[in-house]
Formats: sequence, structure tokens, C-alpha cells
Amino acid sequence: MKKNNLRWIFFVLHRFNSADTKGRSYISTLFSVLGIAFGVMVLTVILSIMNGLQMGYIDTILQVSSGHIRLYGEKEKLLQAENLNLHEGFFIFQELQTLMQGSYGRQHGVLVRSVEPGILEKDRGLAEALKISSGSFDILKEDAVILGYELARQLGVQTGDTVNILAVSGSSGTSLFPANQDLIVTGIFKTGYYEVDSSFAFMSLENGEKIFGNESKLYASVKLKNQNNDAAYISSVAASFPDLKSESWRTYNHAFFGALRIEKNMMMFLVILIFLVVSVNIYNGMRRSIYERREEISVLASLGAYSKHIQTLFIANGFTIGLLGAGTGLLLGLLLSVQINSIFSLIEKIINSVLNFVAILFQNSSDADFAVFSPVYFYMDTVPVRIFFNEILFIFLFGIFSSSAAAMAAARRILRLKPAEVLRYE
Repeated sequence: MKKNNLRWIFFVLHRFNSADTKGRSYISTLFSVLGIAFGVMVLTVILSIMNGLQMGYIDTILQVSSGHIRLYGEKEKLLQAENLNLHEGFFIFQELQTLMQGSYGRQHGVLVRSVEPGILEKDRGLAEALKISSGSFDILKEDAVILGYELARQLGVQTGDTVNILAVSGSSGTSLFPANQDLIVTGIFKTGYYEVDSSFAFMSLENGEKIFGNESKLYASVKLKNQNNDAAYISSVAASFPDLKSESWRTYNHAFFGALRIEKNMMMFLVILIFLVVSVNIYNGMRRSIYERREEISVLASLGAYSKHIQTLFIANGFTIGLLGAGTGLLLGLLLSVQINSIFSLIEKIINSVLNFVAILFQNSSDADFAVFSPVYFYMDTVPVRIFFNEILFIFLFGIFSSSAAAMAAARRILRLKPAEVLRYE
């Protein structure tokens, strides 16, 4: 019996849709499908690009700045903790905020990090994040320093130039005094994250202790195979080395990651408003369709059709609108996300061709060099994209749900129809 009911519902639904291809309800349905498709497409593209940007920042921070876990304590204890072999990467370092001066007296605040020789071999994640743009990561030479790309640019120095830092000399806290120290730039790195590239500098741990003193606090940066296993690692270290203090990446970067989460949630909320507007359009379109078809609905009811079956007709129509719109929008959104850099490249070529053509008309020989993401204005040359399956699935299902819920709310009007009165007066 249920099978026959479903067959009857789909048959009538097909007849309703085919008989209304020239009516106003068809136009409303078409705009509803396009609205759902537009909302899903925009939300897919925005979240994919936002995920790419945010995950790029997060990966750089975890690999270069904070690590997955930070340990604090004496060097001997840190070396013993390294032997636990519960990690993927482990290196001891010392860091200090100071002032650096480059060419023409330019000064800039810098975070000098003193690390062990061969750090790039010990920490593959750091090696992948630090892209050497000039020179090499050579910190074995005496007074050698590696600068971030933006830091070197702001100081006006290149590989082989000399920079001066404000160091602190002395043997104890009561006899410390400031002293300048000249360092030679042996390499320049770039991570793609402006905050790191504009403030980080690396030198050997031996030189760091010589310049800043060996009484500075030592840290260990720990990289795990799975960053979500931080709690288990901290528990193991605390049980074996109670004198060592530890801090997870979650707490160390809590403020920054919280800001990224709020930014993403607000963007999703603003785009979801598109679905709400489309849902209202579907709701009003369904109510108008029910009013226009009140005679057909009354005839079906007089022939024995139950109200819930007639309601199912309109709910199924709303589901179909959501499915078509969400499916179309998802495919377009994924296509745009994957090909976004190719699209921008095509736009650049078209604009440069037009500019060159105009230059030829006015006998101007300068070549156009327009770039959507020019390094002059943006700290990137391509758009990073990350697509997460769970978010894509949520967007797709939400598009279907919003349309189905609007149709379900509109279909309640059928319960208030009185077939006898409609047939008598219509």
C-alpha cells in the first residue's frame, strides 16, 4: 500500500510540475533553485579559501613558532626528555626579543631564536615551512644569522650584509649591561606568514649563549605525528620529568586560534543568511502555488486523497528544489575552488591584453603587468585552497534542509482548506 502511495505521489508531483512550466510558480521555483545554488556555491568557495588561508597560518605557527608542545627547564632534563621517542621532531632552543639595526640605521624589533646545528635535519616540518630565498641556512659560522624575508627587506640588508643587534653582557642579573653585536646575514627565509617573516631571526645555540648569556631560559619545541595527541604526551612527560613545565599549542596560541574561529563562524553566519532569504522565497512561492491549485487539491481530497499525502507533494517539491540547487551549487563551488588560481590567471591575461592593446593605440610602448595578487599589495601570489569533506557535506545538507523546511511550513496551509467550500464557490 505504501508503495502505491509513493507511486501516486510522484505521479501527481510530475503532473503538477509539467503542467506549470509556463506559470508564475515555475518562475518562482527556478529562482529558488538558483538561489540555493548560489548560496551553496558562494559558501563553498569562501570556506575553501578561508580554510586555505587559516590552515596556512596555523601550519606555519605550529611548525616555526610554537611547535605542538613547548617544554621549559634545564638542558639536561630536556635532553633526557628527547630520549622518550614519543615525538616526530624535537629541538632545544633559546629565544630573546631584542632590537636589530640594518643598513642606513634602520631598526626593527626581532625575535632571535638560537637553535642547535642540524635543526632542519632533526625537524622536517620546520625544514618544509622555511623556504630559503637567498643564501643558505648556515648557522655554524661564527656570528652568522638567518633573517626572515620581510625583516631583511625592512632593515635594507641582503645575504652577506652586516646587521647589529642590542645584546646584553654580564654574568649575573646585577651586572648585566647593554652591548652591541655585529652579525653577518648568511641566509634569508620565507614562510608566507607575514608575522614570522617580519620578526624572526635564527642563529646557533652556541652563538646565542655567547651573545645573550647562558643563563637565559631554555625551551624545547616538540612536534608530534598527530597534534591532537598533545594531552597524552604532556602526561607522559609530567610523569617522567615533573621538573619540566609544558604548554600545548592549544593554550600557547589560544587567542589567535580563537580569533580565527570567530572570523570563520561570522563569515559562515553571513553567508547562511542567503539560505534564509531563499527559504522565505520558497515559502511564499509554495503558499501561492497552494492557493492557485486549491481546486486541484480539493478534487484530489474529494477523490479520497489524504491531506498528509497532498502535503507530501509540496514537501517533495521543496526537497527537489533543495537537491537540485544544492547539487548544482556544490559542483560549481568545488570547480571554482579548485580552479580559482587558473581563473585569476586568465583574468590577468585578459586585462593585460586589453591594457597592451590600449597602449598600442596611444603609441605607448610600456608593457602592462597587472596582477590580481600583486606583491605590492598582498603578501601572497596565489590563493591557497583547503576543502574539508565535513564542511562540504554540511553545506550541501543545509541547502536541502532549508528548502524542505520552508516547503513543510507552507504545506500546513493545506490542512486549513475545506474541499466542499472550494468546489462550491470556485
